[in-house]
Amino acid sequence: TMVGSFGAVSNSATPRASQLLIEDSTVQNTLAAFVGTFLHSVIALIGLHAHLYGDGGRLVLFGFTLVILVLVVVVLLRWIDYLSVLGRLGETIRRVEAATMAAMAQRLQKPFLGGQPQPPCAQGRHAVRAPATGFVQHISMDILQARAEALGTTLHLHVLPGTFVEPSVVLASCDVDLTVEEQQAIADAVLIGAGRTFDHDPRFGMVVMGEIAARAMSASVNDPGTALDVIAAAVRTLIFWVDTGRQTAAQQDAAVEFDRVTAPRLREAGLLEDVWTPLVRYGAPAVEVGMALQRALASLRRLDHPGFNAEVEDLSRYALEKASHSNLIDREMAMLRRESAACGSSNSNGSNAEGTGYNHQHAATHASSQ
Repeated sequence: TMVGSFGAVSNSATPRASQLLIEDSTVQNTLAAFVGTFLHSVIALIGLHAHLYGDGGRLVLFGFTLVILVLVVVVLLRWIDYLSVLGRLGETIRRVEAATMAAMAQRLQKPFLGGQPQPPCAQGRHAVRAPATGFVQHISMDILQARAEALGTTLHLHVLPGTFVEPSVVLASCDVDLTVEEQQAIADAVLIGAGRTFDHDPRFGMVVMGEIAARAMSASVNDPGTALDVIAAAVRTLIFWVDTGRQTAAQQDAAVEFDRVTAPRLREAGLLEDVWTPLVRYGAPAVEVGMALQRALASLRRLDHPGFNAEVEDLSRYALEKASHSNLIDREMAMLRRESAACGSSNSNGSNAEGTGYNHQHAATHASSQ
């Protein structure tokens, strides 16, 4: 059942989303319960046949067996309830949304990974390059802080979780000479793996949402409803980013734990690009998806967030241009242009007031409940 569900997620959504199911605590607890029950049965049978238990021991064994049976029944009931949603596309989108919000909340608490804001064009004279090819999965800031203190310098970090690196990419730099051992110690603080993970990489969740929408709008699937669900999830997630960022802005100065390490800020426009670019590419020619795209972008524009405004307007123009090269009739293009006009000003309500489904207050309320 689990293997079939993992395969269903990979086929209907994206293989990148299946890791959320594999790491799910319910799945792991169920497997642990059945393995534990099996081992208990084997050990109990061996003990009984070997006459290792007296009358008192058999009574205790019987009591433990009853307790384990009750636990197995509880686990089975939970598992049956869990199977009703396991592998469903809507549940997969919800899990991706929740994982993305968790990574966003973590990053907003420490926008520079606990280090200092990196000055523009910060580049030390001596660089530490990536020892392998892959994606940055985690950065141990405490190790970098310890190395910087030992060297009596400031380390400039040039990558973030999710960055693709290869041996020519600079991971960090400083202004003091580094021995081979010191370079290795600094490089070891940056974990490089074959793929991206959700834990410390807010943009990866947006990428996965975009992949789900792109697959839904492919010619072989043609499921605009899923694309609309992804748009709604993306809007909730981005509103969560803005609202939580405003709430935690006063705490960010106190979040500096590693004063000898500087780190770059996450490029906020990339959060929109990651999910909206595939949505526009595959969804704009479908008028219902194109309308939802423009309305969602208008909702984000009304947030008046400096990190989003220019990108929202650019994506709105891109979606309109993409739609103009499809087979939409004049009436449909006129509808899209009306919706696109609302993306040019934070005070424009226009036709977005009617039945958009992407009201800021509603989406923010949903996001805060995740």
